[in-house]
Amino acid sequence: METKLYEASLTNEVEAQHQLSPIPEPLTRPSPHRPKGFVSGTWARYVNADHNWIEKQRGILILAALVVAGVSFHSGINPPGGTITNTENGRYSLGNAVQTEVDMDSFNQFVAFNSLTMVTSLAIVVLLVSGVPLRNKFWMWALTVGAMFAMVCMVATYLRSLSMMAPDGYVDGASVWICLIWMLGCGVIGLIHTILFLVWVVMKLSKWRMPVRKGNHDVVEV
Repeated sequence: METKLYEASLTNEVEAQHQLSPIPEPLTRPSPHRPKGFVSGTWARYVNADHNWIEKQRGILILAALVVAGVSFHSGINPPGGTITNTENGRYSLGNAVQTEVDMDSFNQFVAFNSLTMVTSLAIVVLLVSGVPLRNKFWMWALTVGAMFAMVCMVATYLRSLSMMAPDGYVDGASVWICLIWMLGCGVIGLIHTILFLVWVVMKLSKWRMPVRKGNHDVVEV
C-alpha cells in the first residue's frame, strides 16, 4: 500500500513539473509571407529565371531570324516600284530602282532600314548557331535587344515602303499609329531589359569588390 502511494506521489510531482516548466520556443520562426511588389517580383524573375526554354527553342529562333533576313534581302533587291527594265532613259539607268528617279532621300532611308533589319537578323543567327550559352545574362540581353531592334527596323522599313508607294507619300493615320505603338513597345521592352541587365552588372561588381576582413586587415575581393 505504501509503495503504491509513493509511486502515485512521484507521478504527481512529475506532472506538476511538466505543467510549471515553460515550453521551449523554436529557435527559428517562419517569416510571414509578404507579397512582392511589381519591381521586386520582376527583378526576382530576371535573376532566378530558368532560360532553358531558349536552349530548347534555339532551332526555331534560328529559323525565324533567317526568315526575317530572307524577307529583308528580297525587299532590298526588289524595292517598291520595281527597277528600270528598258533603256529609254539611257543604258546606265538599266536595273536602277524606279524610286531613285522620283525621291532619292526616301529610297536611301528605305535601304538603310532594310539593311539594318537584315544585318541584325543575321547577327542573331550567328549568335544562335555559335553555341554560346544562352543562360548567360549578357547573351540573353544581347539576344533580346537585337530582336527588338530588328523588329523596329522592320516596321520602319514597312512604313517607308508604304510612303514610297502611296500617292504624294500619304499613309493612313491608323496604320502609322499602329506601327508607332508597336515600335514604342519594342523600345520599352529593350529598355527594361537593359536596365535590369545594368543593375545585375552593378550588383555583381559590388559583390566582387566587397571587402573581406582577415585578421586586422581588410582584403578586397577581386
